[in-house]
Amino acid sequence: MMQKRQMEILEHTQLTEEIFRLTLAGGIGAKPGQFVQVGLGPTWEPFLNRPFSVHNCTKTTLSLLYRVVGHGTRLLAQKQRGSILSVVGPLGKGFPPTKRRQAVLVAGGIGAAPLYYLMRMLRAEGKDVIFLYGAKTAAQIVLEDEYRSLAREFYLITEDGTAGTKGLVTDLLPQILGENEAEIFACGPNAMLRAVAQTAAEKKLPCFVSLEAQMACGVGACLGCVVATADGNYRRVCADGPVFAAEEVFRFGS
Repeated sequence: MMQKRQMEILEHTQLTEEIFRLTLAGGIGAKPGQFVQVGLGPTWEPFLNRPFSVHNCTKTTLSLLYRVVGHGTRLLAQKQRGSILSVVGPLGKGFPPTKRRQAVLVAGGIGAAPLYYLMRMLRAEGKDVIFLYGAKTAAQIVLEDEYRSLAREFYLITEDGTAGTKGLVTDLLPQILGENEAEIFACGPNAMLRAVAQTAAEKKLPCFVSLEAQMACGVGACLGCVVATADGNYRRVCADGPVFAAEEVFRFGS
């Protein structure tokens, strides 16, 4: 159930020049794929809360993995242990329950953030998890050992070849899938998600994508995060998503 909470920072770790992991005290009962809206303190700056996908959630903690991209996240990066943040959530629709034994997860850059929690839940259910982690360069790869420890198979791909295989994560996906009867879960840039969705459609495999969008209210009222869907309509990423069945948002063929 969505609530507004005041949550204390337990840990705030800088992982790269731009990427941080934030752990807050208190569980919120989020499901993998959901997100929260974070307010930075008692001032009006920034005026709007910032949305962050749930990186991990336990009965006593909430973790967020984020990249500094603007004024709001720069202010958040300055917050120290013991600071209090306002957190609204959990919000949105997360990943659906899996129906198959094998799950293939595809992450692009900071899109790896919500897939950690999903991996942890899949492993707890006894699923076989294959994880494809793609980034532009090795400097953008974070928490590799933690992701690797949860996957039965782990593949690292960078566009410049500075870590793992050189290329695009979507280039490797068809080979990894082979003839497997897997479900696919993906989060990352829109172009990557489209390519993943097309591969899934060609192989007739179920695929679910977590979309990124600029959000204001986070509850579907402002309509600031709508995306066009395959049927010609529109969906609100915050309230109808952020997780969608791939065929809802991507259309291929005639």
